[in-house]
Amino acid sequence: MTKTVRLGVLLAGETGIDMLPHNPTYQDMFSNFFAPCRDRIELTFIHTRHGDFPKHITDYDAYLVSGSRHGVYDDLPWMPRLMDFIRQVYDHHIPLIGICFGHQAIAHALGGEAVKSDKGWGTGVREMPQQVSLPGGHKANQMVKMLYMHQDQVIRLPDQAKPLLGDQFCPFAAFVIPGRVLTTQGHPEFTHQYLGALLDRRKESIGLAQAEQAKESLAEQTDNDLVRQWIIDFLDHSLATQSTAA
Repeated sequence: MTKTVRLGVLLAGETGIDMLPHNPTYQDMFSNFFAPCRDRIELTFIHTRHGDFPKHITDYDAYLVSGSRHGVYDDLPWMPRLMDFIRQVYDHHIPLIGICFGHQAIAHALGGEAVKSDKGWGTGVREMPQQVSLPGGHKANQMVKMLYMHQDQVIRLPDQAKPLLGDQFCPFAAFVIPGRVLTTQGHPEFTHQYLGALLDRRKESIGLAQAEQAKESLAEQTDNDLVRQWIIDFLDHSLATQSTAA
């Protein structure tokens, strides 16, 4: 990355008001997640959920769509505009990153499908095999642990996409469109403490036994540092490819 990348973070959700001030906002979590590369990535937070969007597609070098408690199927005034914006960003060959809801929204906008899964909740630390190699020397077949909290799943990928992470429960837990898109169902920006608080808050919906099992999994370390490097190398590769094409 030869210059500071202007990354527009499209905030599609907020953390629970009743969980503050003891738990961080999405802004806090993404700022902390990207702190080790703050000299290379400049974050700007855009409150898409409240109808805010960049004035021009080219205001930022790349975009990240955050998590949300909403689903892509929800009838909300900002949702169609977000889908249109994602398609415009993609058509302009501007790199796209999606996290949880963002993963689902990008898949949906580009011709895939995301639904509320009849399998129930995916929660806690989950380990899945990396299925394709990524720029930066990240070879396939390594196991990757991330924090998960979701009911919705991508059940069909866009035509151009390649599955990156997955297992029997969630076959499309991450995908890539080389040089264009990198998404994950997992939350690399979450802390173990924050997910533990979410599990406590949603234990009735999740089911007490599953919520407790998920909390026990939080004793395991995750590969957030690896996923951050995936993102850095993805941006390096995508922006270099974009520059060469220009």
